[in-house]
Amino acid sequence: MAWQELVTCALLGTERQAPPLTAGEHALGALLRRLDGEDRESALLRTAGALALWRRAGQNLAHDPQPLPPACPPDETPVCGSRAGECLTLMLQGHYAELLPEWLTLLRETGQRIPEEYLPMLLDAGAKQAELRPALLPVLGQRGRWLARQQTAWSFAVDTDDEQIWQTGPFEERLALLRQLRGTRAERALELLTTTWKEEVVRQRKSFLQVLADGLSMVDEPFLETVLDDRSTEIARIAADLLARLPESRLTQRLTARALLLLRLTTDKRDRLEVDLPEEDAALARDGITGAAPPAAIKLGEKAWCLSQLIGAVPPATWQREWQRTPAQILAASRNNEWRKALLEGWARAAERYRDPNWAEALLPIYADHATLTAELAATLSSQRFEAYLLNQMNETASGSRATALVVLSRVERPWSVALARAILEQVRQRIHEDKQPDWWLANALRGFARWIPLELSEEAATHWPRAAKQWRQWEKAVEDFLDQLRFRRKMREAITE
Repeated sequence: MAWQELVTCALLGTERQAPPLTAGEHALGALLRRLDGEDRESALLRTAGALALWRRAGQNLAHDPQPLPPACPPDETPVCGSRAGECLTLMLQGHYAELLPEWLTLLRETGQRIPEEYLPMLLDAGAKQAELRPALLPVLGQRGRWLARQQTAWSFAVDTDDEQIWQTGPFEERLALLRQLRGTRAERALELLTTTWKEEVVRQRKSFLQVLADGLSMVDEPFLETVLDDRSTEIARIAADLLARLPESRLTQRLTARALLLLRLTTDKRDRLEVDLPEEDAALARDGITGAAPPAAIKLGEKAWCLSQLIGAVPPATWQREWQRTPAQILAASRNNEWRKALLEGWARAAERYRDPNWAEALLPIYADHATLTAELAATLSSQRFEAYLLNQMNETASGSRATALVVLSRVERPWSVALARAILEQVRQRIHEDKQPDWWLANALRGFARWIPLELSEEAATHWPRAAKQWRQWEKAVEDFLDQLRFRRKMREAITE
């Protein structure tokens, strides 16, 4: 009643009604009677503060009949020092947040763990960002694993080999168990999944099925072949995508046979590709080839989209064996074909699926600045081959080739060698020295470049910038952000290893 009277007073105004300074003969009433009622405005605010705090503190706690969980066992892994914790605080506040995976990796490499006070925030981050988990899980320590059992959203971090969870546990813990088994005993994970597959709800089937991508092999093929007939088209499509990553699967063999009928290489005066578009049918639809293109591929048209999917399911080395041509020669033969865009996207998808470095390197100049394909093609190449490709581009006399190398690196996240870092730094300095207006994509990419430069080059990277260049003032902030990121990385490493 006191709170309702206070709200009424606030609505009417203190000139028309005095704030209620009585609330019964108990502790709250005694407290309110001690307030000065002469200054009505002040009394209103003080009463509101007292009542609001009283209402929050006066709530009855819910009774939980469950016994307390067993205490967390002691952890012998040393916790990182306070300076490392200060760096972590900055990252969790949004500063240098992109360096968090490196901080976690450094912690693992030095045999340390996360301080307990940061565990809830990092477990929350891991629940939202699946890509953070591989670096996070090894440094949670005993307390982090213990906490993960107390909060459903954190169950991705549960560490268990108790297979009873698969039958009785909540979905999140079952998913964590499946992931863990998939990494150590892949066939056992498949066995558990097949025993309950028919009883699983669709939204959970999707998550369980995606786990099979880890350690995928022909052992999984018979089960995945049956999932192609799943009542959910989304689940069937995931199964088709997994089968299309197995060169020996029945699905891959079927689609390869269909694709070979559609493409022909003619060699009259020069190599030229002839293409027939596929006719959609039930067999193709069962194998995941449909005319329903996603928004990014709508411009291709339904049949061209089907062709792209079909080519994407064929091991790209198939075309080399069929036509006795290199990937570069085959790409050249498709240059004037009206369906070239569909062919290129299909070959790029196939190169990523089957980890074919020859096709990936041939396609990389075409997809130097693609939202997804650039990074996927680069990931197919070993570090040595990828850097050799970039250094070769940097050594070309044509400025376009050097620019292509920079564009590719703006899309790819992987550490650089000393040689590559020096070449890139020299190229950026040269572009500034030539009095060019800033390439805004490059200015934005510079901060990201600081993540991959070897730290032994941090002092060298801070020198030789053409500060007298005509356009320096337009480049200055981008360069300073780049150097600031590099300095923080060095500070972070020193704090963890001290």
